[in-house]
Amino acid sequence: MRLFVAMGWAGGGWEVEGNEEEGLLYRRRGYDGAVLEERQIRPSPEAWRAFGERLRELGVEAWAARYEPEYPVCGGTTWAVRLGDRKSSGEDAYPPNWTAFLDALSELVGFRLE
Repeated sequence: MRLFVAMGWAGGGWEVEGNEEEGLLYRRRGYDGAVLEERQIRPSPEAWRAFGERLRELGVEAWAARYEPEYPVCGGTTWAVRLGDRKSSGEDAYPPNWTAFLDALSELVGFRLE
């Protein structure tokens, strides 16, 4: 499974990308886009299986392509998820199971993503 997840806000953000074969790369960025931290992560095959099962349970494949709030946003939090060919993104609006998705991704990488 090819994976890319990014969260960003005015003060910086983070991203995780990679796949089962090559592993994952985590980057935390500052407000100017500079990389502040970078980690190579090699989840076990069991961790990848558990992550895939959790994504199916959460119904991530049914997420809309775009999530936006009903009110105008200025300087909010943006996010993007690509799982294989499936893409979803938003700005200050999230799918109803977003927190559970972040929990599953945090388990996969081995530390809390917020």
